[in-house]
Amino acid sequence: MQNDKKYSPEWRALYDLSKGNGLSELKEAQTDASLNKKINWFLKNGAGGVVVMIRDVFGKDSLESFYKFLNYYISLSDTNGHYHYSDTMKKDINIIENASQGIDFDKYLEQLKDELIKQDIEKKKRGI
Repeated sequence: MQNDKKYSPEWRALYDLSKGNGLSELKEAQTDASLNKKINWFLKNGAGGVVVMIRDVFGKDSLESFYKFLNYYISLSDTNGHYHYSDTMKKDINIIENASQGIDFDKYLEQLKDELIKQDIEKKKRGI
């Protein structure tokens, strides 16, 4: 790949794979990309920002209260006052569930943590 262009990590990975690089490191099937997209959206867009805002404005104790409320909200899905599944969410759950069989979610989150650190380091190197 030319050095004067900036490629997204996804395109870089596809390029590397097309050259045969990185194939030996694949130990297990990767989780469906839509799970990655949803978690990244949560962390970097609206939802993650709201969590930070609650912590910064109301403090850590209030953030704990919000997590308890969130657990309550999703605890009795499709009942009054709780989360209601959309058709899209039901479809996404099926896709992700089938694609992620055998994935250790705690390990997935540890790898995500490492990837987020690498992304931040790369952004700093590029001056972003």
